[in-house]
Amino acid sequence: MKPETPDEPRTPENDDHAASPKHAATDRGWHATAQRADEALRAGVDRVRPVTDRVGQWLAPVLQRLVQWLSPLFERIGRAPAVRRFRERVAPHVAAIQDKLPEGSRSRSMQVGAGVAAVGVVGLIIGGVATSGGEQTSYEEAAMAAPMKSAQHAAPEQPDAPKTPAETNSPAENKAEAEKPEAPAPLGPPVEGIDVSNHNGPIDWKQVAASGKKFTFVLASDGIDFTSPTYDEQYHGAKDAGLIAGAYHFARPGDSSGVDQANRFLDVADYKNDGKTLPPVLDLEVDPNSGGCYGMSVEQMHKWTDEFNNTVEERTGQKPIIYANPSFWSQCMGSTDAYSDHALWLASYEVDSPSVPSGFGDWNFWQYTDKGSVPGISGSTDLNQFKQGQARLEQLAS
Repeated sequence: MKPETPDEPRTPENDDHAASPKHAATDRGWHATAQRADEALRAGVDRVRPVTDRVGQWLAPVLQRLVQWLSPLFERIGRAPAVRRFRERVAPHVAAIQDKLPEGSRSRSMQVGAGVAAVGVVGLIIGGVATSGGEQTSYEEAAMAAPMKSAQHAAPEQPDAPKTPAETNSPAENKAEAEKPEAPAPLGPPVEGIDVSNHNGPIDWKQVAASGKKFTFVLASDGIDFTSPTYDEQYHGAKDAGLIAGAYHFARPGDSSGVDQANRFLDVADYKNDGKTLPPVLDLEVDPNSGGCYGMSVEQMHKWTDEFNNTVEERTGQKPIIYANPSFWSQCMGSTDAYSDHALWLASYEVDSPSVPSGFGDWNFWQYTDKGSVPGISGSTDLNQFKQGQARLEQLAS
């Protein structure tokens, strides 16, 4: 019998099996059975697919949050020498398996079905799942890029653009992130500054800056009806010379409400969050006429101060700095600690170390004399220190 060559086609003439009617009928029966089984399988997949898709849609954000929470740990694990060596050994094998998959069923992170989510998380631990080109995805990319697709309709996935926190976080989380307090700048040596009013007249701010002064407070308004005629010139002159500047209001609680005085003050001050402006200042002192608390009780003083502070914060987003001395705070404010979250500008003269009023943890600014001499200013002026250094002064103004 002549051996059959591998490439010789079988025909009814040379193939007894093909020529047999019995075998032909059997083949047709098996073909029909296979076709029915295939149709049943497809119908089953179609019925199951909506369920798997819903499960995938539910699991995807959960996995994203899990990866976001665990990614710092995985990053540290991934940098371990043993993990790197393991990843280097595994990656070629994963890539080889992917290369053998039919085109259209590959996915750079093997992202098919809910089971792939587990592969993605494990991929984080071993340092990333190999891509079809032999590259490795990042830790976060490997697990976050696991959409729950039907296995029958899986298609090559295009690389996703990196997601920002605003895209991955909920609105509540984004708001919390925006409101998160800024980390304090490093402490430094005290910074020297001054405060001025219309009584100081014209000022050569370049000379003030050259003398080493880094900040100033400028009187903007007093009570309900006085505006300093030199405010604009002094305030903007200081900023133009490179000083950090802030506006202050001399409070007269007996004249009008805290809301009215705060609004008038801010209209004059023209506060701007420009990185060169200190928070607005509420100057609380005894009544210049009577020496008392403006005929108000401690509770009434608290209410007036709250009105002023709340109005300032609503309009500027800043808690006002509070200027006061220990005797006023005890006499008129009852040594309250209700304002301990405000920066304190403390007035205390002729002492080496000022006494901090009860209710505050420490002072931020200290007005230590009203008889200072500064180049560029005629006559005496108030001298101040900011306790925590230049970096924190700039941070307070940002």
